[in-house]
Amino acid sequence: MSLADDHQYRRKLKNAADFLLSGGTLLSEPCNKCSGIQIRKNNEIKCIICGNTTLPENNTTKEVEKIVDSDYAAQLSEKIIKRLNHLINSIGSDKNFVEEEQRLRVIDNYIKILEKIKLLE
Repeated sequence: MSLADDHQYRRKLKNAADFLLSGGTLLSEPCNKCSGIQIRKNNEIKCIICGNTTLPENNTTKEVEKIVDSDYAAQLSEKIIKRLNHLINSIGSDKNFVEEEQRLRVIDNYIKILEKIKLLE
């Protein structure tokens, strides 16, 4: 490997690490062009070997299932359930009905998110 190739490889590796540290997720599917490792972030899929960038054409449930990390989904569900318990236990504690109505809307939104997470599992 030449010095230029080594430098380019290190630069690609650093870019991939930065992509992961800023919230990217490693994908199990290889790159269509070079069969390299791909990373997904913000609905963008990028190969760390050749730099090929693609956007998923349509996010069907199966495509999202491949992308969503099940550990992350479980952690998110756990956080939402804890928050829901806190919110539900505090129902009726407000004398201000506007705040109570807001709390109920938040509870409803959390329940909808949990339902969507369950569909992905």
